[in-house]
Amino acid sequence: MTTTTEKLAALQSAMKSQNIHAWVIPSSDPHESEYAADHWNGRAWLSGFNGSAGTVVVLQEQAALWTDGRYFLQAEEQLAGTGIELMKEGQPGVPPINKWLAENLNEGEVVGFDGKVMSLNSTRNLLKTFARKNLSLKTDVDLLNDVWKDRPAMPTEPVFLHSDAMAGKTREEKLAEVRVEMTEAGADHALVTALDDIAWLFNLRGSDVECNPVFLAYALVSDDSVQLFVDDSRIEEEALKALKASSVELKAYSEIAETLSSMDNAALLIDPATTCRWLFDAIPDSVNVVEGACPAKNLKAIKNPIEIDRMKDCHRRDGVAIVRFMRWLEKQIPTGTLTEVTLDENLQAFRAQAPEFKGPSFPSIAGYAPNGAVIHYRAEEETCLTVQPKGLLLVDSGGQYPDGTTDITRTFACGEMTDEERKDYTLVLKCHINLARARFLRGTRGIQLDMLARQPAWAEGQNYNHGTGHGVGYFLNVHEGPHSVSPKWLDEPLKPGMLITNEPGMYRNGKHGIRIENIMLVEEDRKTEFGEFYKLRDLTLAPIDTRPLIEDMLNIEEVEWLNNYHSKVRSELSPLLDGEDLDWLVKATEAI
Repeated sequence: MTTTTEKLAALQSAMKSQNIHAWVIPSSDPHESEYAADHWNGRAWLSGFNGSAGTVVVLQEQAALWTDGRYFLQAEEQLAGTGIELMKEGQPGVPPINKWLAENLNEGEVVGFDGKVMSLNSTRNLLKTFARKNLSLKTDVDLLNDVWKDRPAMPTEPVFLHSDAMAGKTREEKLAEVRVEMTEAGADHALVTALDDIAWLFNLRGSDVECNPVFLAYALVSDDSVQLFVDDSRIEEEALKALKASSVELKAYSEIAETLSSMDNAALLIDPATTCRWLFDAIPDSVNVVEGACPAKNLKAIKNPIEIDRMKDCHRRDGVAIVRFMRWLEKQIPTGTLTEVTLDENLQAFRAQAPEFKGPSFPSIAGYAPNGAVIHYRAEEETCLTVQPKGLLLVDSGGQYPDGTTDITRTFACGEMTDEERKDYTLVLKCHINLARARFLRGTRGIQLDMLARQPAWAEGQNYNHGTGHGVGYFLNVHEGPHSVSPKWLDEPLKPGMLITNEPGMYRNGKHGIRIENIMLVEEDRKTEFGEFYKLRDLTLAPIDTRPLIEDMLNIEEVEWLNNYHSKVRSELSPLLDGEDLDWLVKATEAI
């Protein structure tokens, strides 16, 4: 097997042969996807770091990798001995990539990357500091093709119909909404590049990316026509008929750049966050480029009434699987034979009992004791831990169903716990409840609610190094924008119909990790003379382990919230359970 050192040497040799002094490998594909098909996982292939977020920068004599706080521990472990320096984004003394390149390159040197996998926004960010050193870009080659000898082929999985009845709107209705937004932006054409936007817009789904029901495609929408760039041999017959009935013109995936280059005297709306440099360079100067968020992104984020009703069914179904898993888990832990891997396998088996289950919505995170502190830990057979009847176990998982996408985290008491574990667990629940009980004014941004969620932890001088919540798709990506609840400023107000996760945590390196997560729906609350107010409704239905709690740390409102939540879980799931599963649920949701 080729080592990271050997792969680096091969890439650096290819760089020297083309007079390239720095090569940048992001985590994305030509659609700026968070999770990419294996063909574009060059950063993981080269470095050995397989977290979902990170960028490798290779110079001719050194290399470094940037990633965020979710992956600091994982990256430290996976980069050890590779010669690649870990750059912890956002930490004191850690420069961003553009500044680091400017500091480490000489006047007039060349920075290269594959223009198909770098967005226009990311390219501009790199260029910010390049002028003062006269650094130039080379974006028309893909050096990985020269050194990645067993590179996986591009995916060609089937593309299938997501019925209008399930989607709640027809593709004609969605296209009409996109055209309204497109016109308001001053454009007569819109380029759609994000895979989940395309799947939503055309009521189609696929499986080109692990856990994400999307397929490789582009779309070009005009005032009176629409083109979908996808290899039609992949599209199932029912979906082909539906597209034809909607007057959707099909073109090959590879024809997108040629089609853009043939445009003339048009006003084209592009999203610089998801449009790659390669496509931007294909647009002729005669085209008036209008930059803004893709209309589909914002429309998709607000779930329609049918989606909301069907998601409630989805979460009840998922909750049944989680309850059965929890009861099984409680029996298995005392045996001392349960591993993180077998735990995950059994969790998926419980979900698969539902005929609607299409697969996991992301690779499950099952971290016992110190592994729970690795925020996006993924257990492997060779290195996984055996769960012992003591300490804490964190399980973060989700499922894909035609009527929704789920994402739930619970942390379980495995037996005897330390005072520190119990206090940390109680603080996390307090943070969770703080957000769940929020009432907020129309126009509130996620950063404001993030501060609210963190207050109990901050009051104790503690914190967690990730966002509190993210949007969630509807039988789509488990991470969905444009909104979030995090310390990062996003000028995107929370609106009724949006989904958001509530997942504060606490992590102590080498000891334990704790996270409690539900998916919530933003709803209207009330209107007063002071404005419109919104609230949050829990969609996730599963007991929260009360055994680790220090009850004296909870105030009256927090106890009331927990008891009310458990009452709702019992009420919603009891009709779907019987026997020992029902008995266990009743006991697990007893009031404290």
